Amino acid sequence: MSHVALARHFWGVRAGRPGLSRRELLEDLQPLGLASRNTAAAFFSEVLHYGIIQPAPAAGRATDLFVPAPATLSALTEWFALHLGALDRLDDGDRVAHLRQREEALLIEMQPRVAAALLGNRTIRTPPPTYAIFASIDDGGSLMDRLICGLDAEAAPHQEQALTNVTSVSALARKLNLSRTHAGRTLAAAVAVGALGWSGAPGHSRLWLSRAFRAEYAQMQAMKLAILDDAFEATVSRSASALAAEMLGPKAEETRANPPH
Repeated sequence: MSHVALARHFWGVRAGRPGLSRRELLEDLQPLGLASRNTAAAFFSEVLHYGIIQPAPAAGRATDLFVPAPATLSALTEWFALHLGALDRLDDGDRVAHLRQREEALLIEMQPRVAAALLGNRTIRTPPPTYAIFASIDDGGSLMDRLICGLDAEAAPHQEQALTNVTSVSALARKLNLSRTHAGRTLAAAVAVGALGWSGAPGHSRLWLSRAFRAEYAQMQAMKLAILDDAFEATVSRSASALAAEMLGPKAEETRANPPH
């Protein structure tokens, strides 16, 4: 829902009318089947309440348009930088440097492309079973990321049960600012399907992650990185073409007016 809202905002920026209204977001979300109308309305109220969005500048008059708060745009930029940085490490690229040089211009073009590709990807929309356990709850993604980050660096990719450095649900939840009950319930659901488990006594030994769970996570991350890479390349290429057209415009006009003999 956040990507849909941001895409609507950036489309508005390009059209000269930044922001989105509650009505517009609800209309955008309904055909996508992401949430019921009531859930979408509650989402809008929550992001407004917590200052994630704020009223659009309206020269002192009332407005029903809202824009992302500066902190929200900053967080979005860092989200892109994190993923583009991962791609740079794979091929020694300079995507993050491009982003830092032209943050606002690249975000306006790139984010709607990413949103459309994410929404159009069937696997991302309907993730595999274990990944879905985490993805379907609040902060489940952060919980899953922490488990993956805790994997033993020496674990072989084909190893059926790879150990992590997680030994306590309470400590895990505390570091992520989650309730122990919330984290424990999510882990229990994953344990029930064999995605992870304790190497010894529960709560007094290291958690392991199954090969299937690790493969699901890797697949989803690879798909997301591919989408971001495609969006970045398309945006940079379009920007380069626009710049070339701008620079060659007068020369092209002169050529048309005085064609070579």
